[in-house]
Amino acid sequence: MHNTLQTLLAAHNDLRRLVALLERQPVMRADPDDAHVGLLVDALSYLTQYPDTGHHVMEDHIAQRLRSCKALDPAQCSEIEVQHATLARQGRALLEDLEGALRKDTTSSELVSLNTRLYAERLRHNMAVEELVLFPAAQRTFADADWQAIKSANLLAVPDPLFHTHVQAQFKELHHAIAVDAGCGCDD
Repeated sequence: MHNTLQTLLAAHNDLRRLVALLERQPVMRADPDDAHVGLLVDALSYLTQYPDTGHHVMEDHIAQRLRSCKALDPAQCSEIEVQHATLARQGRALLEDLEGALRKDTTSSELVSLNTRLYAERLRHNMAVEELVLFPAAQRTFADADWQAIKSANLLAVPDPLFHTHVQAQFKELHHAIAVDAGCGCDD
């Protein structure tokens, strides 16, 4: 498997750990008095900052290249791109709703929890589609020149601020919570 796909799959495994944490209570509670609410804020901030602006953009680039060489059904390429746009839109809306719930003025914490679960499920579905359709098509189709063109686009130039070797200070608590929850020993 090409190292670009290995990098994307590793990111999926990291995202699965984050999704697993999101699905557990009390992390999901949008309650300003809850000690864990910072984890929810950090998780949604991360998801709207990194996957939406790097990881998903790279996958869209792969889908577009597969579409241009007629190696993947255009409807499947479009589905992946629409999933990414939906995740980006829903992630931004969730952050706004979370702010309203924390101020206790525009959105209920229950609605934020339900929408966070929906978001997590959409993200999980998106990763499954990519692993079943997009990645195998790229592995089958792309030659070295294709991979070089994808690499030269430099879409993953910014290191992952949560799962990279050097976790950004903003995400250290979230990284620790994910590591503890996953029991992965990756909190070093």
